Amino acid sequence: MQQYFQDIIRLSLGSTPEDMLKASLDACIKLTGASGGSILGEEGPSLQFLFSDNPSLIGIRVPFQSIAGTTVTKNLVVFTYAPKDKRHFAGVDSKTKKETKYLLSIPIPTVHSTSAGNRQAKSTGALQLLFEENVTTQDTSALPRELTIDEFTLSLEKAGHFAEVLSLLPIIAFGLEVVRLRQTSYQVIHELKNKLISGISWIDCLKEDIAGIDATILENATVKDDFELASASVREGAELSKSYLQFTKIYSPVFAMCDIRIVLREVAASAKALASDMGCADLEVKLNCPPEMHERELDRGQLKMAFFNLCKNGAEALITFKTPNPVLTLDCSENSGALEIRISDNGPGMPQEIADNLFMAFKTKKEGGTGLGLTITKKIIDVHGGSIRCETGATGTTFVIVI
Repeated sequence: MQQYFQDIIRLSLGSTPEDMLKASLDACIKLTGASGGSILGEEGPSLQFLFSDNPSLIGIRVPFQSIAGTTVTKNLVVFTYAPKDKRHFAGVDSKTKKETKYLLSIPIPTVHSTSAGNRQAKSTGALQLLFEENVTTQDTSALPRELTIDEFTLSLEKAGHFAEVLSLLPIIAFGLEVVRLRQTSYQVIHELKNKLISGISWIDCLKEDIAGIDATILENATVKDDFELASASVREGAELSKSYLQFTKIYSPVFAMCDIRIVLREVAASAKALASDMGCADLEVKLNCPPEMHERELDRGQLKMAFFNLCKNGAEALITFKTPNPVLTLDCSENSGALEIRISDNGPGMPQEIADNLFMAFKTKKEGGTGLGLTITKKIIDVHGGSIRCETGATGTTFVIVI
């Protein structure tokens, strides 16, 4: 049990909540000797298989008139013989092509406060474990058996590792809440982004309407300023929303064997194109990599985003300060098994108080910036198990990434 706890805690600190929940489910199955198991959560007017040792079940919706529904709505542990329980959802067996026999359904507690008065809050989900044999002292004919959590706990004196499963329930509850919160925030911000983009169009329509009534109004300095400020605010809000959506995707990396030199080559080309678009075609982008390097598991798309953010910041600084002979340099090497990438510019550097807060959200000093670019960059490196630091001085700024 101690090893399971250590693995789950490690995943909670250095991985996604989905990985932590999968590990928790796996631990529950192994601890109890179950033949399989699933975690179900509420999804609109039904329950849904969110995690399962059988991938074919994930996403299936189950009505609240089911065994899982009884567990969630009544906060009851249900142990039943599925073939004789009318509440058993037949769609599960048809999907797995295997008959469910004994089913233990345990309520996952909510992380929120209980409802008003002494009434217990509805569970946040159900942990279901499958067994080929009856694991209770109850005769099959006496099933289903429904117990409160307290009653179930008292019945566990000789029930092996079921008590240890109960100790994992708060961890599972917290993981489910984090997953839901992230999904909800993603949906809300996505809708907000669409509304803001629509707002920009409506500001343009308003200007056209005013011009049709009296074009001289738009020549008024105050009116001009008001329109420019409104457009800029809405545009910056839309950019912030887009940045946040990028931020949420970081927690679902897709790792595959990758040559970092190819990633940096594409980033260098994008940085050169960006500089040209910004009216600085003379900005030189240098790429220095050894002729051979080991491939390793990386999320290519995320790293391209991280490295490009650093190049973009460097290019903007070089253009802003009109640095003579502007140069961006991308270096990569392997040292003691670690991958080191250095992204440098030859600009005037930055004040130390800015360098110390570079990776904090919303600390940008750039006009129109979202303040999330470098925060996203650092989080991408964190997800890869790496580190990033900034070295700055009068001759330029260098970001050092070690993975």
